[in-house]
Amino acid sequence: MKPRPSLHETRLEPQPVDRVLGLLVNLGKICLILLLVPVVWEVCQLPKAEQEAQQQKLNSLHEEKVRLSAVCEKLKRQIGWIKTDTAYLEMRARDHENMQKKAEYVIRIE
Repeated sequence: MKPRPSLHETRLEPQPVDRVLGLLVNLGKICLILLLVPVVWEVCQLPKAEQEAQQQKLNSLHEEKVRLSAVCEKLKRQIGWIKTDTAYLEMRARDHENMQKKAEYVIRIE
């Protein structure tokens, strides 16, 4: 008498329905992966576009800061001249404020 194979040793041939279902499951996995790749790509692109916009804004603000720093330095120099240089103060009063000394006539030729 031959020993009977145990339950673990017996291999059943897959049925055609099982093969079809296995192929459909694999096909579903592939479709799911193909759908997830563009979604992940778009999710990663949104922060990148926002980061580039913020970097452009930062660059424009840095340029504005440099420009305003130059204007600030110019105004500080003018304040120093006004405090210390009487000739500059007189020239500034005559040219920008249209002031004149007593008994003085100003003729402007433009």
